[in-house]
Amino acid sequence: MTTGRFSTLIRDPGQPQRATAVELFYDLVFVFILARLAEALVANLHPLGAYQTLLLLLAIWWVWSYTNLATDTLDSRRPAVQLLVIAIMLGSLMMSTAVPEAFDGQGVLFAASYVGIHLFRSIVLAVILHRHRLHNRPLRGIFWFGISGAIWLAGALVPGVPRTVLWTVALGMDYLGPVLRWPTPKLGRSPDWEWNTTGEHLAERYRQFIIIALGETVVITARTIRSTGDAPRERMAFLVSFGTTVLLWWIYFYRTREKLGSAIVGSADPGRETTWAGYAHLIMVAGVVLTTVSDELVIRNPLDNTPWGWVLVIIGGPALFLVGRTLLGHEVFVRVARPWLIGLGVLVAMSPLMVHLPPLAVATSVLAVLLGIVVADALTLRDPPARPDTTTTGRA
Repeated sequence: MTTGRFSTLIRDPGQPQRATAVELFYDLVFVFILARLAEALVANLHPLGAYQTLLLLLAIWWVWSYTNLATDTLDSRRPAVQLLVIAIMLGSLMMSTAVPEAFDGQGVLFAASYVGIHLFRSIVLAVILHRHRLHNRPLRGIFWFGISGAIWLAGALVPGVPRTVLWTVALGMDYLGPVLRWPTPKLGRSPDWEWNTTGEHLAERYRQFIIIALGETVVITARTIRSTGDAPRERMAFLVSFGTTVLLWWIYFYRTREKLGSAIVGSADPGRETTWAGYAHLIMVAGVVLTTVSDELVIRNPLDNTPWGWVLVIIGGPALFLVGRTLLGHEVFVRVARPWLIGLGVLVAMSPLMVHLPPLAVATSVLAVLLGIVVADALTLRDPPARPDTTTTGRA
């Protein structure tokens, strides 16, 4: 039952479950955040740097995901809820400014922003949901984020490898909580019904984030070509990079008959499908970040030799995107397009052959594989395909 002075702030499940303008406004921060992640990886393109960038990406994804969970429960058309989202947006922006130096001099700012966002959001939700059937859910969040937050802040106070270790432990706790159903003293584990989400709303938010991630890639590509000059080889690299982004967009949005929201709502276990959809989109976003890094490398060094690390980045970005898209198809739609698997296998198999070829040649080979995937996928659809749905405000 929903009662009390804050009852009007809670989403009515009978109303259309669509994302609102304030959620799209909030997403603008993540264009900058993803660009900063790519910047951090370019500057630290080695195993430890890649791992640290992954930790930051996982933390940022968790902030975005739990904010979506809040707006899935609350009515973001209400001014009070919009102010909550804008406050989280400010915290996210502060966190983003620390991203490239989070493992150097900006660790305290990053950790304090991350922990502050989670605790602030959970406390506000606890107040709003005080008389609601979901009142225990934010209390569990306060308990778990309080413990992991102490580890985050402790890690921020020590430099080097100890920070990486402590932040790994803290992030592991954050991701382990939902798996264990948030066991909390006096409250026990969270029942399944506490996490029944509005599938259509979350599906739309996932689609919007993919657009944000791909848009960030376009921005970085344009910025890089502007700073490198107007030589034909850089222009060719620019065209290849842009083409790769377009093909990734097409691979995600082409199958317009696959409705993510309907698949989640109509499944036997919507909570499980929502979880798998989140993991799949996280993998795809990681792939887009790597693709952004590879675009900058290729445009700035189109005809240099390509060391192993660069090969892994140039091929690994689209490969990770395909892994995420395949996981989404398998776990949510119970269908995997064969061209995705074949294309993924080709990318993996050709990797050893790409070492020491010019980066532009490697990127062009990846573009050719993606183009083959798109053409083969279109041919395998028996019915005439609908036009790709590029909207981010309609039902997913």
